[in-house]
Amino acid sequence: MLPQKTLQTKLLVSVFIIVSLTILSITAVVTIILKKQFQQAELSRIYYETDALKKRLGHLMYGQNFRYLMITLSNAKKANSSILYFVLTDSNGKILIADNESLIGQNQFPTATIMDKGPLYTNTDPVKGEVQDLFKIYLSRLTKDIRDKESINGRNREIIFDAIWEITYLGEKMGDLRVGFSRQGMKQRLGMLTGVMLGTGFLVLLVTLFMIFLVIRQNMSPLAEFVGQLSMLHQNRDGQNLRNKLANITLVENNTEVEEIQNLKRAFHNIQKLFVSNWDQLEDHRRNLEQMVEERTLELNKINEKLTLQIRERKEIESRILTVQKLEAIGTLAGGIAHEFNNLFMAITGYASLIQKRTEPGHPNIQKAEKIRDLVDAGSQSIQQLLGFARSGKYEPGPLNLNVVLRQNLSIFSQGRKDLEIRTVYCPDLWSVQADRSQMEQVIMNLLLNASEAMPGKGCLHVETRNVVLDKKSVSLGKVVSGRFVLFWVKDEGRGIDDEILPRIFDPFFTTKQMGMGTGMGLASVFGITDNHGGVTTVDSKPGEGSVFCVYLPALESKST
Repeated sequence: MLPQKTLQTKLLVSVFIIVSLTILSITAVVTIILKKQFQQAELSRIYYETDALKKRLGHLMYGQNFRYLMITLSNAKKANSSILYFVLTDSNGKILIADNESLIGQNQFPTATIMDKGPLYTNTDPVKGEVQDLFKIYLSRLTKDIRDKESINGRNREIIFDAIWEITYLGEKMGDLRVGFSRQGMKQRLGMLTGVMLGTGFLVLLVTLFMIFLVIRQNMSPLAEFVGQLSMLHQNRDGQNLRNKLANITLVENNTEVEEIQNLKRAFHNIQKLFVSNWDQLEDHRRNLEQMVEERTLELNKINEKLTLQIRERKEIESRILTVQKLEAIGTLAGGIAHEFNNLFMAITGYASLIQKRTEPGHPNIQKAEKIRDLVDAGSQSIQQLLGFARSGKYEPGPLNLNVVLRQNLSIFSQGRKDLEIRTVYCPDLWSVQADRSQMEQVIMNLLLNASEAMPGKGCLHVETRNVVLDKKSVSLGKVVSGRFVLFWVKDEGRGIDDEILPRIFDPFFTTKQMGMGTGMGLASVFGITDNHGGVTTVDSKPGEGSVFCVYLPALESKST
């Protein structure tokens, strides 16, 4: 199980990581600096040791005293344990003296290879004359182990210091002295110093962590006490007890505490006041919950009723738009059919006239041809109504006062239906409309006949005219109109129209009468003629209460006189 990651633990871990990285960084920097200093001191030491050795070799090489040369170099190697090998060559590079006697007489030295980094150290020994003794130290890599009896002084691939002196005597170059020095002593001294620094640093780290732990613990104790009080709250499942215990928690600010803990106590105090206040308000709301639910239920019921009404209105508008689209399609089809039938009727009439001309007087075919012409005339009247619905009739519009047209048509209509009571209300200053008189007479007569057929017995027929101004008003089948209009309506007190039939009453050839009693083109022609004049037709009907057909026609700018 992992230990809990408390704030105190996190702070100590953070401090440990930061101080450790700091100590390691400082140690690394110091080690690099000391390494350079140690190496420079080691190079200087090698220079002075080999310089003293070189000064004893010049006259010996000149005198070719190889025995003393060997003794001198061997004694120097025994006296300095860091020397790994020595080689003395003549001016042509031939080995004269070497610690490994098997190399004497060879032109190459295979024991160590100088690395391609240039000399680490260069110096000259000033002497009289033009030639000076040149001294260089290189880094070389051993190519094999160097043994001294049973011990290994240098291992294969080990990097060493390779010191080379150019030896001159009496202004003449005698040869080169090459001495290899081990770097292990320098590395050991550097490693010991680095270890001492790391040990001292981590000792400082432990002392620092202990001091920081004491400071953190002292400053975090108020927070731990505060957390302990809060942890006791979850044991209370009852809300009222939780509220009381939370209200009883008191936190005293201490000037010795850090600012963050003081701010935390102030924030908790604000939350405590807010929680207790909200809890008390919640209790008040709970007591009045039943009343609030009842009030909210009433509001939701009202909203639901409003939404239901909007949905019903939207469905009605969608139904009306669909009806308009259907009537437009039927109108286009009806117009084409009417023109085709007119062409057929003209041909039938022509053939009937031709039969009458070529038949002898008194022949029965003359009467049959005349009957054909009568039937064609009757069909032409139906076609004219169909053209009116299809908006394809021939109109001769002009200024027209609907009061005059209504009075004349009502006078003729009343002669045939004396059993009906006709009530009229005419607007005295009715505006004029731009309309074809014969078409308007057809609209009025179709509406009057439709109303009278809805009242086969006695009844009252209402006719009224009025000037109206519409402002984006939905008047019919989802159509919105604005402007000045002349309105007249025809109202009956008949049986009304059923809801399932109402959307189809303006369809051509739709009728509820028995076969042969009607063509179903009366209301269709009313709708088509009114729409062709830029107006609209509406109907309002309820079963058992009668129907009202309203016709809106655009008014002219000037009023009628």
